[in-house]
Parts: sequence; C-alpha cells; structure tokens
Amino acid sequence: MEDILLEVKNVKTSFFTHHGEIQAVRGASFQLKKGGVLGIVGESGSGKSVTALSIMGLIDEPGRIKEGEILFGGKDLAKLSQKELSDLRGNEIAMIFQDPMTSLNPVYTIKNQMVEVIRRHKKISKSKAVAQAVEMLRLVGIPEPENRINSYPHEFSGGMRQRVMIATALSCNPMLLIADEPTTALDVTIQAQILDLMNDLKDKINASIILITHDLGVIAEVCDHIVVMYGGTIMEQGTEDDIFYNPQNPYTVGLHKSVPKITQGEKERLIPIEGSPPDLLHPPEGCPFSSRCPHAMAVCLTDRPPAFVLSETHTSACWLLHEKAPQVEKYEKAGAVSE
Repeated sequence: MEDILLEVKNVKTSFFTHHGEIQAVRGASFQLKKGGVLGIVGESGSGKSVTALSIMGLIDEPGRIKEGEILFGGKDLAKLSQKELSDLRGNEIAMIFQDPMTSLNPVYTIKNQMVEVIRRHKKISKSKAVAQAVEMLRLVGIPEPENRINSYPHEFSGGMRQRVMIATALSCNPMLLIADEPTTALDVTIQAQILDLMNDLKDKINASIILITHDLGVIAEVCDHIVVMYGGTIMEQGTEDDIFYNPQNPYTVGLHKSVPKITQGEKERLIPIEGSPPDLLHPPEGCPFSSRCPHAMAVCLTDRPPAFVLSETHTSACWLLHEKAPQVEKYEKAGAVSE
C-alpha cells in the first residue's frame, strides 16, 4: 500500500435543494498510485466533476460529503477543516478547471496571479516567485515567458490560457494534479498539444494525475488506469487494455460504439446510447443504466449490481457477470466474483 497516493472509499456526495436531495455521487471507490495517471470518463452529469471537487474539499452549500473516506498521504480529506484544506490545495493537491477564461481573473496580469499562488504556499521573496513563475511558463511551452508573464488573460488564446492554468497548478510542485475537462473548450489541434504537454509533464514533474473527461480518445492518450462513471456510480474500472480491449459493462461498450473510429468505413453509422441519464433527484433503485441497457433483466431494475472482480485490475458492476445470468455473447465472463 506504500505506492498508493490517494484512496477514495465509498464516497457519497449530495446537494440538498428545496426540491430534495440530489445524489450526485453514490458510493465512489478507487485508488491512485504514486506517479500514476487515472482517467475518469462518463457523460455529463455522471458525477465526474463532483468526485473531483469532493477530493479538493470544494463542495459548497447546499452540497456536502455524506459519507466515505478520501485518504491522501495518511489524512482523511473529508474530515479536514477548511483552513487545513486551504493549506493543502495548491500546495500538495492542485486542480485545473474546465474553462481557463473564467478561472483566471481578467483584471490582473498573469504575473500577479501566479506570484500570489506561489507566495501563498512558499515563503520566498517576490523576485524569486516571479522567476519561478517564468520558469513554469517556459516549462509548459509559453513563448517569451519573461514578457508574456506581464500580459492579461484576454491577450492569450484559449490554448495558451490553458497552458497558463497548468503552469499555475504546477507552480508549487503538487503531489496530485486534477485536470477537469482540460481540453473541452479547445479545437482538436490544440487538444492534441495540451495532451502531448500533459504526457510530457507527467514524467518531468513526477506527480500523479487525475484526468476527467467525457472523451474516450483523450483518456486513451495519457491514462494507465480508467474509471467509467454513470449516474453517480462507478460502472467499470481497469487498465487501458481492460477498458479498451476487454470492456465488460454495457455502458462502456455503448461509449465505444458512439465514438467514431478511423478504421470505420464511410457507410458505417455511429450507434448512440438511446435514452437519457437518470434523474439523480430520484435515482433508480437498481442499476443506473438499466433503462437504457439492451441487456437489462428484472433484477437490474430492483437491485444495484455489486462490483464483480474480473482480475486484479478490472472490476465491473453488471448483473450479466453473475454466474446465474443468461449468457450474452459479448459478455462471457468465466470466473468473475463479486466484491
């Protein structure tokens, strides 16, 4: 267990509104190794970002973590005070948010914003903080960082603003970097540049990374372990080979079929996942994917499936994996056991 940096155990996070309790995350559990890259993938509303915000301690009212543990370096983050979390954030754990334009303050220069972060966590002079900020901008590929550090956010392109956000997040050498949809607002060319940058940085900075996205292509580029979320729950998790070459959950298979592949012929159509995600104000009693699953059985409507263990690295929450389930050609599962 010494190589485990982060362990999330049965975390449940809800938002208590005047309409009722929105169960955004309903029992998430996973581990992240030191130096590893974990990808969390799923549709919008699946609970990906709320899971990340729970780790960061950034769940605001009316939301709160109902139960579960978030173990980081021997500490349970779910039990720390806001002051303790504030000291931790930016220093040991950093986060890159979805839209860099709204994350950067438009009335302050990049220098002002980066130096403030560095000096908040490191007791160094302003001149040393500026030098460190320039070096971080150089590391993420900002041209002429000595001059560009004096620019305002609107003077950068979208891709360059995202590089600034990455540089800011890395400026205090965090042990864990969480990137929430870092390529969403960027065109495909800039997306590729940002992913190449993160691939390069994971070796240079020796930090662990959690990458959150709805794009399986992004996940394939950089992640060594993948968590598939839907309806606030983890449907499947495993290595890149497990998820891409041996998917064992109908939802994961549905995600694959809805993504275009360069090997497809011109006349081949994408197969969308019919229906809509579940209402987390009134989540289904059984499997959250049951209403959209082509293989749904009666038990799927009434009981949530456990996480069936397929190997040391691979688990899937699907009743088709039960030894008494009818055999579906795509899902022949010899020897699967439930946790």
